[in-house]
Amino acid sequence: MNKFKKALALTTAAVLSIGMLAGCGAQKAKEETHDGTLVMGTNAAFEPFEYTTTEGLVGEFDGIDIAIAQKIAEKAGKELVINDMEFDGLIAAVSTGKVDMAVAGMTVTDERKEQVDFSDTYYAATQVIVVAADNEDIKSAEDLKNGKKVGVVLSYTGDQIVTETLKIDESNIQRANRALDIVQDVKNGKLDAVVVDSYTGIALAAKNGLKVVEDPAVFDTEEYAIAVKKGNTELLDTINATLADMKANGEIDALTEKYGDVEAE
Repeated sequence: MNKFKKALALTTAAVLSIGMLAGCGAQKAKEETHDGTLVMGTNAAFEPFEYTTTEGLVGEFDGIDIAIAQKIAEKAGKELVINDMEFDGLIAAVSTGKVDMAVAGMTVTDERKEQVDFSDTYYAATQVIVVAADNEDIKSAEDLKNGKKVGVVLSYTGDQIVTETLKIDESNIQRANRALDIVQDVKNGKLDAVVVDSYTGIALAAKNGLKVVEDPAVFDTEEYAIAVKKGNTELLDTINATLADMKANGEIDALTEKYGDVEAE
């Protein structure tokens, strides 16, 4: 955008410059700039999409979403930087410019679409119930209403279903910031069940000797997409082009085979 017109006198230009610099300073106080980098916000406790390990794909971070984000950064010609945070803070982080995009197995919802723009979807998932291997009391979502202690991840779809759809009493709901932690409580006998996204539930159940209960009558299919700040069409176009390429050349399918037994959209 032109800051000065050639016809303006130098003194007028100087005055305008001071005013504009003051305005820019105020703006930068609200939003961070990420020159040369692409900052990804995530909650790295959502295996197989994002998790930490000793030798990750990007530093300590690994998973399907990390691999996708790395491809997006490459296409944008930038270095990928990962900001690990609580899931319920991701939308705000995108909206304020703290991160450029949220890639975290995030389900597209009407409420979230009011605050951020979403990319094309790249996975379809559902919810499952994780219970102890010998549990015979919980065979459907309705069984969770019978005084069961149910765990969910804060702000995940499971939280909304347990609270709003099943209307389980708050005294019987336990919330955590990480799926790994809440599933451990089922293993340790502190909870009867956890409602969580299918990919993560299947992976964590297998690792912890637990089992998965499905209920397609209650748990609808949901779609994952990448969130960016409202109006950031340049980044959104780059993300969508990357996802289209990865779908067409089979890279997303290959990632599902590498990281877990999940199905690409």
